[in-house]
Amino acid sequence: MTLATTLRNLCTGLALAAAVLGAAAPARASATRNFHQSTSKDFEEGEATGSMIQPTGEVVPGMKATAVEAPESFTWCSTLSRDGSVAYFGGGDDGKIYAVETKAGKSEKARLVATLDAPWVTSLAVRADGSLLAGTTPGGRLFTVDPRSGASKEFAKLPAEHLWAIVYDDKAATAYVGTGAPGKVFAVDAHGKARALWDSRDKHVVSLMRDDASHLLAGTSEEAILYRVSLDGRGEAVQDFEAEEVRAVARSGDGVTIAVNDFDKTSTPLGFGPPAAKGTKIVISAGGPPSSAGALPRPGARKSKAALYRLENDGRLEQIFAIPDGYFTALSVDEKTGDVYASTGTQGRVYRVRPDRTAGLAIDLPERQALTLVPTRAGGELGFLVGTGDTGGVYRVRAASGGGESTYLSKVFDAEMRSHWGLLRWRGTKGLSIETRSGITSKPDEGWSSFQKLQETRASFDGGAGQVASPASRYVQYRVTLAGADARLAELSLAYLPQNQRARVTEFTTTDGSAAGGAPPAPGMAAARAHSNVLKLRWKVENPDGDELAYRLSFREANEASWRPLGGPDALSKPEYDWNTEGIPDGSYVVRVVVSDERAQPRERVLDYTYFSPPVLVDNRKPEVAGLAAKYPFVSGRARDAASPITQIEMAVDGAEWHEVAPADGICDDLVESFTVKLPALTPGPHDVTVRAWDSADNVGAASISVQGSK
Repeated sequence: MTLATTLRNLCTGLALAAAVLGAAAPARASATRNFHQSTSKDFEEGEATGSMIQPTGEVVPGMKATAVEAPESFTWCSTLSRDGSVAYFGGGDDGKIYAVETKAGKSEKARLVATLDAPWVTSLAVRADGSLLAGTTPGGRLFTVDPRSGASKEFAKLPAEHLWAIVYDDKAATAYVGTGAPGKVFAVDAHGKARALWDSRDKHVVSLMRDDASHLLAGTSEEAILYRVSLDGRGEAVQDFEAEEVRAVARSGDGVTIAVNDFDKTSTPLGFGPPAAKGTKIVISAGGPPSSAGALPRPGARKSKAALYRLENDGRLEQIFAIPDGYFTALSVDEKTGDVYASTGTQGRVYRVRPDRTAGLAIDLPERQALTLVPTRAGGELGFLVGTGDTGGVYRVRAASGGGESTYLSKVFDAEMRSHWGLLRWRGTKGLSIETRSGITSKPDEGWSSFQKLQETRASFDGGAGQVASPASRYVQYRVTLAGADARLAELSLAYLPQNQRARVTEFTTTDGSAAGGAPPAPGMAAARAHSNVLKLRWKVENPDGDELAYRLSFREANEASWRPLGGPDALSKPEYDWNTEGIPDGSYVVRVVVSDERAQPRERVLDYTYFSPPVLVDNRKPEVAGLAAKYPFVSGRARDAASPITQIEMAVDGAEWHEVAPADGICDDLVESFTVKLPALTPGPHDVTVRAWDSADNVGAASISVQGSK
């Protein structure tokens, strides 16, 4: 029988839904374990390419991203031309503006429109005549740009350091600009004359949206307050959030969607250091989306949490989606369906939130930061142009057409030790092609095996199963290709058999059953140091598998070769044993502990480990106090023991208080200790002098002598 067949037989009785992600099987059960994925949180730990993760936990064909060449350090902002044919992107560090056709062409390359005399282009808007307004930072300058000729000039210099958002009013020919340092809204007329419209008294106004004909919605940072600002300069707070910024606001149906970010106080995306805010708090539920790509998170993620809120026209506010580790950067609304798309700046992801408040991962980009979104439509299908950070670029995102464009790559699963892979079972539709690869490093590299298709696949009523062909290793990863538009992956379980690991004893201790545990007593406190014939044997075990273990004990004298059983015929189940030594001679003994995982492993996989203890002293015999002699005022003698050193000598006269006696050499540390003690002044007549001695095993022996007191 082959190993693959053995593994399949081991897994036959396992129900798919009963497997637990990465959890070990019970100690007395089969050693087979399982990796299991079934929820949207599970699947979002991987990477969806041309696929989408539904709120129900299904992986389905979704959107495909292809790179558009746009060589900037980062792409921060975007806007759409009036006819919808061109998207404009601005970023840094060279102040460039690029144009990308919304309809995909043969050459996916952005066209350089202009290079402004500023490091960052942080906001863009299109005027009625098609020209661009570009806000920059630092310096707070507003430029006009002719997108056809590329000609640009400074249009206005605002008394602020950063220009974060622009809303253009065609009727009034006025640009409303949200600024930072200070956080104000300025109105810039057709001649470039700027006036302060409203002061938020916060550090930044980072988001701006036209609410109606006479009002704007403005989101601030560092206090994270959403304001409603009238065009005559009056503002009122709509909502206060316990966070750092209201990053984006978008109209969706009869309400408004608000993206709110709460950053670690030591790190915010714009380098601010906001004080603690109070207001509506972001609530992260235990079942929310994950914060990283499973075992291999993309580097550089900021410590943050974020939430999307729905603000109804009647003022009701509801949190509709949250991420526990990450932040939102932009919002876009599909006017046809009411779906809200929110991009993130930590994992390069775009989430879709439907009107019924269900959320799923719609786009997973190679870059960490998806900073700006431009919606596009081709053949009635919604798509996007997404500007990214890190290595600045633009990605064209469209519906995957099938034929292998939709794939899902799982996170890297860690078996914690070298393992053989068994059956991979899945629940889903036809049209799924599943491959696996394995390796010894936590990050796939050239040392990993190549992807291999499952072997001996077979269909079931709701999915299928196949034998993993990847070689035995510690780490494994699978990839699913969704061939058709109706393909679905709903649940997956991968069985594995870890290489058995040997348990071993790492520490061995012995104590007797005395009350003081062998510590020297205070003079006269004999009851606190009663000797016990029972030795408490205890040992610690390193058990990598977490198996239920069996222990067998035996012992021998230190200078003998033959072993004698200890602990009875049955193996012990705990790493402890109380050894009654009353029936064996005094001496030095070695205890042997044999550890076995026989209770948890099949016979052919059982591993044993043998441990030999340091010498253990057995001493149940009392010391002898001999040779007592008296020559007033002195009493002399010796204390001796055959097995263990004398540790203490005491003397009492006529049953009175015990007093410490020093040996002749000043220290109690030998099998024989001589002593001479000077007696106190005694009245005439006979007196009883008793001397007692302790050994290291807490045995005590005593002797007495009669001494005549003097006048």
